[in-house]
Amino acid sequence: MRRAALLVLTCLLPACTVAVNTSSTSSIGRSFQGSWKGTGSQADQPGVTWTIALTLASGARGSVVGTMTYPSLNCGGDLILRQADGGRVELLERITFGTCVDRGVVTLTPAQGGLRYDWLEAESGLTARGTLSRAQPPSP
Repeated sequence: MRRAALLVLTCLLPACTVAVNTSSTSSIGRSFQGSWKGTGSQADQPGVTWTIALTLASGARGSVVGTMTYPSLNCGGDLILRQADGGRVELLERITFGTCVDRGVVTLTPAQGGLRYDWLEAESGLTARGTLSRAQPPSP
């Protein structure tokens, strides 16, 4: 209850208003948009890999701009844009089905003809990495 009250109090401060009002059209480059697939692994489970399927489109900061599924883990959800520039996209992952860890931050960067996938759950410090390649060409 104290945590909820603290969050409400925090959002009454002027800084919260500034954060809410800074939503703007993203600069997600076309090179990031489309469907991607690949594999990932967690730092705490060496040698264990799982599958990744991701779809990403452009949109406003703070809005859902894509979906993420982990087929081999039977979970997935929405991707909310935190920030983007020409060489990097940062997304908040909201798990909507399955039992994967919720609220991880996914960072995508170009790498060897595909994307490098980095995931961090800040509260626990859990990390994961992976590589993604195009699942299908982007539409014209």
